[in-house]
Amino acid sequence: MAKKTISWPLAPAPESKDHFTLKSEYDLFIGGKWVKPKSGNYFDTINPANEQKIARIAEANAADVDAAVKAARKAYDNVWSRMPAAERAKYIYRIARLLQEKARQFAVVESMDGGKAIRESRDVDVPLAAAHFFYYAGWADKLGYAFPG
Repeated sequence: MAKKTISWPLAPAPESKDHFTLKSEYDLFIGGKWVKPKSGNYFDTINPANEQKIARIAEANAADVDAAVKAARKAYDNVWSRMPAAERAKYIYRIARLLQEKARQFAVVESMDGGKAIRESRDVDVPLAAAHFFYYAGWADKLGYAFPG
């Protein structure tokens, strides 16, 4: 008696990357602008599931990190630290909402880049990242009351 082969075709995943486009190359975001790395170096990020290249990513060196720290310090000193706490909360809250709005895209990219199950990225990693921003947005205008002085 011949053994019958059973086929288990898989349906396309609803978490495919059909709903967004990845660029072939990503630069560094410093001082509110996308900039090339000072070294000119990039590295390939590879999907461990199929060993296909996802994109080329800018590789920051010490000079790039220094520029980023200086830009962040300038933004903090000139804008963020002078902004009322309630206004800071609005920005942090908006980041949380953007994470939620693009959760599907972030989960797919996270799974492609790290090789973890989409369920873990979609149901744990991205929602937790958004939850952290919601949490800190809630605290932004309450720190003075909770921790006076």
